[in-house]
Amino acid sequence: MQHIHLPFGGALWELSNYPCCPVLRSRHSLSTLPFYSITLWIILGVLTFPCCVQCLIFKVGVLGPWNCDPYYAKSLPAIASRLAVGRINEDFSLDLGCTMDFVILQEACETSKALTSFVQYENAVDAFVGPTNPGYCNAAALMGKNWDKSLFSWACINYELDWVQGYPTFARTLPSPTRVLFSVLRFFSLANIAIVSSNEDIWIDTAAKLASALRNQGLPVGIVVSMGNNDTMLENTLLSIRNAGEIKVIIMCMHSALIGGVQQTSFLIKAYDMGLTRGQYVFIPYDTLLYSLPYTNTTYFPLQNNTKLRKAYDAVLTITVESDLMSFNEAYNMAKRFGELMLSQEPEQVSPLFGTIYNSLYLLAKSMHNARRTGKWFSGSNLASFTRNITFSGFNQNIRMDAQGNGQTDYVILDTDGWGSELYRCFYVNLTLDKVLFAGTYIHFPAASPPPSDSSCWFDPNAICAGGTTNPHKIISGRVSQTKTKTDIPARTTHFQRRITDCSIVFKYVNLAFFKKYLQTYYEILLGILSSDWMFKSSLVLDLIKGMKYLHHREFPHGRLKSHNCVVDGRFVLKITDYGYNEILETQKAPKETPPPEDLFWTAPELIRDHESPRKGTYKGDVYSFSIILQEVVVRGAPYCMLGLSPEEIIRKVKKPPPMCRPTVAPDQAPLECIQLMKQCWTEQPDRRPPFDQIFDQFKLINKGKKTNIIDSMLRMLEQYSSNLEDLIRERTEELEVEKQRTEKLLAEMLPPSVAEALKTGASVEPEYFDQVTLYFSDIVGFTTISSLSDPIEVVDLLNDLYSLFDAVLGSHDVYKVETIGDAYMVASGLPKRNGNKHAAEIANMSLNILSSVGSFKMRHMPEVPVRIRIGIHSGPCVAGVVGLTMPRYCLFGDTVNTASRMESTGLPYRIHVNISTVNILRSLNDGYKIEVRGKTELKGKGIEETYWLVGKSNFTKPLPKPPEIKPGEDNHGLRPEDIEAYRRRKAEKKA
Repeated sequence: MQHIHLPFGGALWELSNYPCCPVLRSRHSLSTLPFYSITLWIILGVLTFPCCVQCLIFKVGVLGPWNCDPYYAKSLPAIASRLAVGRINEDFSLDLGCTMDFVILQEACETSKALTSFVQYENAVDAFVGPTNPGYCNAAALMGKNWDKSLFSWACINYELDWVQGYPTFARTLPSPTRVLFSVLRFFSLANIAIVSSNEDIWIDTAAKLASALRNQGLPVGIVVSMGNNDTMLENTLLSIRNAGEIKVIIMCMHSALIGGVQQTSFLIKAYDMGLTRGQYVFIPYDTLLYSLPYTNTTYFPLQNNTKLRKAYDAVLTITVESDLMSFNEAYNMAKRFGELMLSQEPEQVSPLFGTIYNSLYLLAKSMHNARRTGKWFSGSNLASFTRNITFSGFNQNIRMDAQGNGQTDYVILDTDGWGSELYRCFYVNLTLDKVLFAGTYIHFPAASPPPSDSSCWFDPNAICAGGTTNPHKIISGRVSQTKTKTDIPARTTHFQRRITDCSIVFKYVNLAFFKKYLQTYYEILLGILSSDWMFKSSLVLDLIKGMKYLHHREFPHGRLKSHNCVVDGRFVLKITDYGYNEILETQKAPKETPPPEDLFWTAPELIRDHESPRKGTYKGDVYSFSIILQEVVVRGAPYCMLGLSPEEIIRKVKKPPPMCRPTVAPDQAPLECIQLMKQCWTEQPDRRPPFDQIFDQFKLINKGKKTNIIDSMLRMLEQYSSNLEDLIRERTEELEVEKQRTEKLLAEMLPPSVAEALKTGASVEPEYFDQVTLYFSDIVGFTTISSLSDPIEVVDLLNDLYSLFDAVLGSHDVYKVETIGDAYMVASGLPKRNGNKHAAEIANMSLNILSSVGSFKMRHMPEVPVRIRIGIHSGPCVAGVVGLTMPRYCLFGDTVNTASRMESTGLPYRIHVNISTVNILRSLNDGYKIEVRGKTELKGKGIEETYWLVGKSNFTKPLPKPPEIKPGEDNHGLRPEDIEAYRRRKAEKKA
């Protein structure tokens, strides 16, 4: 047990494992204190002890790749957590009601393994600080929502997590890095971005999520690429960035070179060797956004000891958390001097992420304090929501959260002077004011000025931006306007009718007739049996790229490229048709016709907008057409099939952005590089679309240089299908038999077996007359009142529980359940299977058993309110038959049905009301039925008749509930007022 010393008396409170149950013990002996003293202490303890205590120890899991990544290990997560937790538990300004503790949880460096291990941490902790890998943040946040455990993360850049309704247990411990980057890029008017990552999963996923978040803000991210594993691949990466168009900013998602990151060092040195650090690009490290990099009087030895890196770093702008209290190094050394760190040995270097871990735990403690002050439990959603309006002194800076729980902590922009090994503060990033402010030192750009500015429209959510630059000599000051977030186009599915383009005109004028006998549309092939094989698809796509590369090398744009004119010959080689068609139309002076919207899916936006565009087409327009075909290949569906929009609406959106309307492709439908290539090819700016030479090189890299063979693939797949076919047929046959049995069982439960068999054979079911049957009706007394006091789902649960109980009783009697309507329950005996004169006895025995079982029945939501039923029985003739075709029902007709219903409605709680016809049959059986005379009873539509109560049977030993006393002049057909009042009183007490 956890002991908490209280500041009075000298007594010791010992907390039990139950909330709000303090146990008082003296440091000496309770027996030595007078009784009144003990009583006084107990009363005082109960009054002062918080009522919302949930735990003795609130354990926080600090989640990260501490074991598998040496640079993350430099943040000393265990020491940082111990320091934070120790200070939190001793902070008198915090009222947590329990002790905070921590456990270091390991996160694998591979995303899939990291998610697998996270699932196993459900019961290990009460809350999480993490995850560190953005690749599974969405999944982790959904699990946290299901577990109702909060996730306080500094690394989850995923913009979807800001949707509080979808991810109520997620909270950011730092301002969103995307928001900080957007403010800085907007200030310098640099919009065109490339993102490069190192090769670890955590950084590849970070790059992908960062690109998605920046695009969601409306910025054009031209390329997202990883470095590769060798010098050649690194060089190709930099070449692809240089060839990607008007790139101005390169964001590096990898460990900073300043804390020893080897890959960033290699990347910058290679960029220096290739002449990319001379001022045409601004390089921004991403990981420094996640901590407070020290800069005051700090020499960085990686810059001091490597001349190339120092020169390359002149092109780097470092954005990091402001150190407005003291530098990270000063704060760390101060804690060490005070003996708070308890180091077994002094590490060579400590990552400033140490401070971020510390701040995250303190923010969680502040949220717990706020929740406790308002009497809320430490649920995941409560802790995430109570991060609003928090301000506190963090490890070495002031941490601020606004009214929406968004971080407002300041950032700084750091630069070098081009020849030294220190960083200088040039600008503040004030997120509260949404401004970038000059800090007294100008940025030293390698080319004496920043790269040419991009159009300011990229940062205006209401402007249509298609590229362009502004004056490069901009003033580095001024006010930054507030931006609005663009939302993604919703991804919904529809289906456009597939059709084959008539190519007869092409064959008439172009010498391609020898293909005609092989014609089969590429589109139909992709949707066939082989379409699920990536090798098959990539082979055909590569044929398409080769064909377009051939045409473009001969200065021959296609102009009409679409999936309808991509055909496959007898050797499964894709061939391109319809080229030259536009030349024919121009030669013949044919008038231009407006094609239907669905024929414009493959047409580039700039050509759709320009009604006077030449029919010949353009090279960049062909690249756009190729990207739409590639989408068809990847998703195995028509263009834009994932959007629930009409062709007219799609073309309108493509023609007039923003937002940019393009197909949505899931990342698991093709290699990531293929999806990236597709997005490059359909970019809004034509000059940024890669030529087919580059497309060819990139696609070969996607296939890793493997040669594809369609015939071998087909034979392999056919062999696999053949071997699996027999097992598949057997499994399907067994499943069909099981479903058949289920269907027959369900039908037998809905209709009598004889009727069900007749309906299955198609025979008509004629109405049948039964001269003697006994009918049972029952309902719940005061059901309307119970329903008014209950939620709908509680009413459903009540009826389901009660009728399941009745159904179980029916199984041991020769009866047929006719139907249930609301709280009414109808049973018959003597039909559809005749049983002589046993029908009355079967219904009577069943009624006694049902009444006995109801005596101990309790409602789930109001167990203190008794469930009383009243039962009516009557015997006589009736007619039964099937009514309806869509949902056939077995129904009973005749005066016997009406009379049995009247017997129930005029009955009383916990009583079986019996008509004289049933009484005569029961007496003739001499089975010891106990029957009492009720007296004259008025039956609606029947007049006044003598009726009876069935109160038992000589050999029936089960207990029967005692009927309420009949009070003349009172309503004996509903719940008693005292029952209702007692329930309402208890319900009010629970709410209080």
